[in-house]
Amino acid sequence: MRTIKTYANGRFYDTLNKRYMSKDQLAALINKKEAVKIIMHQTGSDVTQSVLKQMTAVMKPKKESMLNIDHLRKWVSDQVDRRIEKAIELINLPTKGQVNRLAAEIERLAKQVDGLQKRLVETKLPVEPPQTVRAETISEQTI
Repeated sequence: MRTIKTYANGRFYDTLNKRYMSKDQLAALINKKEAVKIIMHQTGSDVTQSVLKQMTAVMKPKKESMLNIDHLRKWVSDQVDRRIEKAIELINLPTKGQVNRLAAEIERLAKQVDGLQKRLVETKLPVEPPQTVRAETISEQTI
């Protein structure tokens, strides 16, 4: 068993190695499960238990930080995405989801047009150039 003397100024003295030690060094000894006895230098009384109680904060293993760099990056990315979506809503621009749906609809319609053109070629009907339709005509037809 290693005997450690403690002084009124808070210093610890390792009687085995004959040198002073810090609280962190003492905590490391205790974490290694090394048997220690801590006595007051002036009185010789055993203060091991009271010192251990005071050092519990130093001895507790630190929890792995939840904010490691990957978690932090993901959190920041999520926050930025959420704020961008809010800003887009405020200025009434289409969202990413709306743009994706529109792109999918355009692609579906393009395939449908290609299919209709193939059918026209197969039936050998003369293909007329598409007529341009004015926007006023479309809005009048929809009303």
